[in-house]
Amino acid sequence: MYNNIFKTSIRFFIYVLLNITLVYSQDINMQNGTVSQCSGTLFDSGGALGNYSNNENLVLTICSPNADEAVVLDFTSFSTQNAADILTIYDGDDTSGTVIGNFSGSTSPGYIVPSNAAGCLTLEWNSNGAVGFPGWEATINCATPCQTITAIIDSTNPPQDGSGNVTVSLGASIDFFGDATFSDDGTGATYSWNFGDTNTDSGQDVSYTYSSIGTFTVTLTVTDTNPTGCSGSVSITVNVLGPYINVDPAGEPTSTYTIEQLVEDVLINSACAGVSNINSSTGLDFGNTNGIGHFVSNGIAFPFAEGIILTTGRADDAEGPETGTLSSGGWPGDLDLENAITGLNTGDTNDATFIEFDFIPLANSISFNFIFASEEYGTFQCTYTDAFAFLLTDTTTGVTTNLAVVPGTTDEISVLNVRDNLYNTSCPSVNPDYFDTYYGTPNGQPEINSPIDFRGHTVSMQASSPVIPNTTYNIKLVIADDGDTLYDAAVFLEAGSFNLGGDLGDDITIESQTAPCYLDSVTLDTQIPTATHTWYQDGNEISGETGSTLTVTEPGEYSTEIFLSENCQATDSILIEFIPNPEINIVENLSVCNTTSSTFDLTINDSNVLGTQSATDFNVSYYHTLTDAENGDNPIDSLQAESYIGTDGEIIYVRIEDNLSQICYDVSSFELSILNLPTINNVPDLEQCDDANNDGVEAFELDSQTLGILGSQDPADFVVTYYSNYADADAGTNQLPNSYTNTVNSEPIYVRVEGVADASCYNVSVNPLFNLILHPRAEAFQPSDLEACDYNNSGDESELFDLTIQTNIILGTQSPLLYELTYYELQSDAEQGINPITGLFSNTSNPQVIYARVTELAQPTCFGLTTFSLTVHSLPNLVSPTVLAVCDDGIPDGLTSIDLSIKNLEISGGNSNYSLTYYLTQLDADLGLNQLAIPYTNI
Repeated sequence: MYNNIFKTSIRFFIYVLLNITLVYSQDINMQNGTVSQCSGTLFDSGGALGNYSNNENLVLTICSPNADEAVVLDFTSFSTQNAADILTIYDGDDTSGTVIGNFSGSTSPGYIVPSNAAGCLTLEWNSNGAVGFPGWEATINCATPCQTITAIIDSTNPPQDGSGNVTVSLGASIDFFGDATFSDDGTGATYSWNFGDTNTDSGQDVSYTYSSIGTFTVTLTVTDTNPTGCSGSVSITVNVLGPYINVDPAGEPTSTYTIEQLVEDVLINSACAGVSNINSSTGLDFGNTNGIGHFVSNGIAFPFAEGIILTTGRADDAEGPETGTLSSGGWPGDLDLENAITGLNTGDTNDATFIEFDFIPLANSISFNFIFASEEYGTFQCTYTDAFAFLLTDTTTGVTTNLAVVPGTTDEISVLNVRDNLYNTSCPSVNPDYFDTYYGTPNGQPEINSPIDFRGHTVSMQASSPVIPNTTYNIKLVIADDGDTLYDAAVFLEAGSFNLGGDLGDDITIESQTAPCYLDSVTLDTQIPTATHTWYQDGNEISGETGSTLTVTEPGEYSTEIFLSENCQATDSILIEFIPNPEINIVENLSVCNTTSSTFDLTINDSNVLGTQSATDFNVSYYHTLTDAENGDNPIDSLQAESYIGTDGEIIYVRIEDNLSQICYDVSSFELSILNLPTINNVPDLEQCDDANNDGVEAFELDSQTLGILGSQDPADFVVTYYSNYADADAGTNQLPNSYTNTVNSEPIYVRVEGVADASCYNVSVNPLFNLILHPRAEAFQPSDLEACDYNNSGDESELFDLTIQTNIILGTQSPLLYELTYYELQSDAEQGINPITGLFSNTSNPQVIYARVTELAQPTCFGLTTFSLTVHSLPNLVSPTVLAVCDDGIPDGLTSIDLSIKNLEISGGNSNYSLTYYLTQLDADLGLNQLAIPYTNI
C-alpha cells in the first residue's frame, strides 16, 4: 500500500515538471522545459563542476516572472567543442523567435537581452558524440525590456546630398543635428557620436572637423536609461575631400556601395527606370585587384564631384596626385570591346572592367557624362589604343551602338583619337579640343596638381542616344588595356548623370555654384512628355502646369508627381536658389583740386555702389573700358585704385559682382575731374533797414550773396559758407546759419568756397568779404485824428483838410531838413512812396484813413508809416421857435429871469441828442463867444 502511494506521488511530480512552468530562485542546469526567475545561475547540463554530456538535444525557455520585465543572461564563461557543440539563442518564448546567434568554441554570447514582448529567451543546445567540454555559466537577471529607439540624424550643415552623404573640403567643420523617437520615454537618453576616425563626441548636436581626407562612416547611437543598455543607431557617410579625388572600391565586404547600389543609387536616379540584370566584371573576379569604385572630389580640381570609376587597374590607386605609372592588372580582356573599337583584334585587350545592366527608358533619349583618363598619354599616345566603349543594345532589334564617341564625330574615344601633340610631337593632334590636361613633362602641369593618378585626361563629354520609351535596352560600360597589362586607363562616370527620364537633376544652389542670377530662369524637364505631371512650389500646387517642363524664375523647392501608368508613378524634387543680383546703388563723380595732385581714390565709390549690400557677398572693381567691365577682365589693381593717377574728364567703369559665382553683375561709370581752386568774387555789403523797434539787430539772409560770390562758377559744383572770422572760415568750423542775426552793427563776414566733389579744394577770404549793415528806420509818431463839420450843410460829408497841421506831431524830434513827411490815400502807395497827397485834401470817404510816410532823405528805404482818420460831421437841422413870452417877475421894470432851455426841444425838432447854447449876436454864435447863461435875465 505504501509503495503504491509513493509511485502515484512520483507520477504526479513528473507530470508537473513536464507540463507547467516552475518558478525557480536557485541555480539551474540546462534541461528541457520553461522556467521563470530573475536570479541564480544557468549552467550547462554538467552543472558548476562537470562537463556537459554527449548527444544532448535540449530546449530551455527562461522568462521573467514579472509581466513588465525581461530576463537577462550574462555569460561569464563559455567553452564548447568548436563548430560541433552549438548553443542557439532565440529572441522569444520558443524556437520560432528570431535567432540572436549560434555560439560554439570560445565565442561567448556575452550579455543577452531579449526584445520580444514576452521578455523571454529560448536556448537550444545540441552536442555530438565526441568528448564533452566545460560548457558555460551565465548569471540570470531581469530588467525592464528595451523600448524601441529610432536614432535620427535630423540634418547636417553642409546638408546631405541626394544619396544621404555629406561632402566637405578638408578642414571644413560639419554640424550634426541628432534626434530620436522612443516607443516609451526618452527622458535622460544620451547621444553618442562616432566619427569613423577613432574620434567620438557626445550631445544631441555636435560639430566636427576632420584632419584627413577620406570616406568616413558617422554613427549616432542613442541610449536610454535602461540598465540593460537599450539603444538605437543610425549612420551616414561623410566624404572629406582635398585637392585629390577619394575612391572607395565597390562590391567588397567593407565597401560603402555594392555594384547594384552604384548603378541604382549613384549613376541612375529614376524610380521608373526599370533597371535589372546588373552584371559586372573586374580583376576581383579573377583573384586580382578591384577596378570598380565610387569616387568623390571637391568638384573644383576635378570636374565631377561624385561618380563611378572603371579602371584597368586598382580603383583606389586612381587617387591623386600623379605619382608614377600605374600598371597593375593581369586579367582577361573583353571581346565586345575588341569588336567595337576599330583596329582591335580578338585577344588584343587585357584587364577589362565593365558594368552592364538592362533598363527601360521613360524619355525618348538617354545621356550621361564621362571623362577618360590614361597613363598612355604622353609617352605612348601615338601607338597604344587603351580604350573603352559604352555599348547600347536594343534588346528587341539586337542592334548595338557604341556611345563612347567624340561629340559631333564617329571617332571612338581612345588615346589615339583624343590627344594633343604638345605632349608628344611624334604624332599629330587628334581632337585636341577634347583633351583637357596633361601632368608631367614635357609641357604639362606639375604632377602634384593632378587630382587623379593618371598622366592625362579628357574634358567632360556627354554620351547620348535616342531611344524608344518603354523599350528594354542593355548597356555595357567597358574599359581595357591594349596589348599588355601596363599603363592603366580609367573612365569616370558622373553621378546622377545617367538620365532615363523623370529626374529633375541635382539641387541648383549657391553653395554648389550652380545657381543662376535672379534675372535668369531655370527650365526643369522630366523628359517624359507622355506623362501627366503635377508641379509644386514649396509644397503648393502650381495651377495649370501639367507638362513635362517648368520654367522657374523664383527660388524654392520644386517637386513634381509623374503619372505614366498605374505601374509607373514617380516623384522627384529639386531645390533651386538664385544668386542675388548685385545692383549699383549710386555712383558719384570724383574730383580733386589741382593745387594738390591728380591722384584719385576710386574706392571712395565702394560704399556708394554697395549701398545696403554686404561687402562680404559682393565685390566692387574698377576698369578702364566698358568691355572689360562687362567681362570682368583687366580690373584696375586694388592698390592702384586707392591712389589712381587720373586725368580731367576721364571715365572710369565700375562693376559689382557676387563673390561666389562672379557671374551676376551690374556695371556703371563715373567721371574724374581735376578742379581749379574756387574763385571768391567781391560782393557789396549786405545792408538793410532795422525794424520798427530800431534795436540794432535784424536777420540777414547770408546766402543771398552766394551767386555773386561764385560769379560764373557752377553753383552745383561748389558750396559757399559764411563765418565770423578767418580762422573759422579756414577750418570750416562754426559756420554761420544762412538766416543770421547780426550781433554788432556793422558786422564783418568771412567766406569759404569749397568743391562739392572734393572739400579739400577750397578758398577762403583772408579779409572780410562784406559787412552786415543795419540802418535805423525813420519813426512816424501817431497823431490825433482830424475832424470837421460839413459847413456847407450839403450833406456830401466832404470838407477840405490841411494835412500839414499833423507834420510836427508825426515827425516828433526828427528834423524836417533831414526827414521828409508825405501823405497817401492808399497803404500800398505809402509803402512805395508814390502818388502822395499835395495841398489841401478833400476827403473822399467818411471817415477816411490817411497814411503818413516819414523818409530819411539819406536812407529812403528805411521809412516809417503811421495813420490817422479824417471825419466830417453833418450840421444840426434847427427849427425856428415860436416867441417865448414870459410874465414880469412882479417888479415892473421889464426885466425878469428867463429859462431859455425850454425852447431846446422845439429848436432841435425834438432831438434830445443836441446840445444847445444861446448868444445875443450872430457873431458871438458863429464864434461861440459870450454864451448866455441859463437861466438868462434880459437886459
